Amino acid sequence: MDEFVQELINYEGGKFSFLRLFGVSLDATQEECIFTFLYPETISEISQQQRKEIENFVKSKISLHSKIRVKFKKSFLDENLLKKNILQFLKNNFKSIYAEISENQIEIKNEEKVIKIFLNMSKEIKSYFDSRFVNIKILEFLENNYIGTFDVVSVENENFAVADEISPVKYKVEVRKKVRYEVTPIKKLFGKDISPFPELIKHNSSPKSSVILFGKISNVVIKSFTAKKGKRAGEEKKYVSFILDDGKKIECIYFATKTNEKKLGALQDGLSFLCLGDLKIGLSGKLTYYINAMTLAQIKTAPIEDEEISLKDKPPVVKTEEYYENRQENLFVKEPVYKEPVASQSIVVYDLETTGLNPELCEIIEIGAIKVEKGKITKKFSTFVKPNEPIPADATKINHITNEMVANAPKIEDVIVDFYNFCKDCIICGYNNTEFDNKFLRKAYQKVGLQLQNENLDVMILARSKHLKIKNAKLTTVAAALGIDLSGAHRAYNDAFATAKVLLKLSEEN
Repeated sequence: MDEFVQELINYEGGKFSFLRLFGVSLDATQEECIFTFLYPETISEISQQQRKEIENFVKSKISLHSKIRVKFKKSFLDENLLKKNILQFLKNNFKSIYAEISENQIEIKNEEKVIKIFLNMSKEIKSYFDSRFVNIKILEFLENNYIGTFDVVSVENENFAVADEISPVKYKVEVRKKVRYEVTPIKKLFGKDISPFPELIKHNSSPKSSVILFGKISNVVIKSFTAKKGKRAGEEKKYVSFILDDGKKIECIYFATKTNEKKLGALQDGLSFLCLGDLKIGLSGKLTYYINAMTLAQIKTAPIEDEEISLKDKPPVVKTEEYYENRQENLFVKEPVYKEPVASQSIVVYDLETTGLNPELCEIIEIGAIKVEKGKITKKFSTFVKPNEPIPADATKINHITNEMVANAPKIEDVIVDFYNFCKDCIICGYNNTEFDNKFLRKAYQKVGLQLQNENLDVMILARSKHLKIKNAKLTTVAAALGIDLSGAHRAYNDAFATAKVLLKLSEEN
């Protein structure tokens, strides 16, 4: 995709160099691939001729069986909006820093070639901010969501002294284990494929995205409304409301696409459906299930009642091992000195192997992790995980994990509690884990009522900040440049161990 973006920038002498690829998504229901481009606010709009030319360029460079559609989104560099988005980013990723930063501490200066963002903070917060490379992470966030060149600078300002010492995040000790049950899909009605392991409605009492539920439907009412915005403004559109009941009831709404309007007749009272959607507070003020996908299904295994578990007292399924360096100590070699957070913090470097790339549909089949305490590798955590579905052949080709290897492995619901305990009070770390592993980890935690609350450090972002003379930022490339062996790549423990070595090397004081 990087090559495609570069070709677009160079197209006819940079004719469309003002564009930035914002995202690529696949709409399975419409059988089309959507390319979304950002364009700067200095351009009033993309003309129809430009839209057609860009669409033809995409079609000529990307070979797909599905239809291709291009969309455009204006990038507004409004100062107040930038400040609010930076604060929201800190709230989502660095709650302790967010608690000590307000909008009036952010200064934005739009210079000739760069937009400089100054964050004023106390000495303590600045030290914490700099040690975790938060400026690099904010910079990456801005560059992914805006068109422009940014520079993020932390500024020590004692006018914003810390009221209290930064307190560590508190973790749950007693949790309610939410056990999924199994249904058998019969026929997909609309939307993407849904994992056949729903939750109980009673376990979901607050807004949450990508929730899988199952139950009988009733009170089906198909209604019409006139669209006020978008390409179909003025057109009549349809939506359906109904009740989903698995022993507890919830109101549901589905806004039909033009293609799916004719399928609404299949929604009959008394039928059972597997659903995927988002829980939001609706217009009625009640929690409402906004449906994205539905599949006719029947129950396969009965739901298991709630079970109280204690993270403190539960005997571990996966036992951690002490790590011993298999090398001869050399009194004449000076031990490296590390920068923060490696110098004083406990860090768990982890990697996952999965059955695919989509955390909504695919499963974890191996977890490998290394604990680094004050610059020393001290413990290791490694286990296979038995998935609910067979491992696809394509996944086995990459990670060499077969169905036989995981046949007697524990289920993710048991393994993930042990991993949660292993990571307690630690920074979690991985290679591109922000975009991949953390999404699977978050989904696995949700299955047992836990939340991913650890502070995160992505080694790929750290490697990029070092400006190494390498052709790309892949783990194999970075490890090779630093002289680190990556034997057994694409196996969780080996990749975690190599990532830990890369982290330590990149954190050495010069």
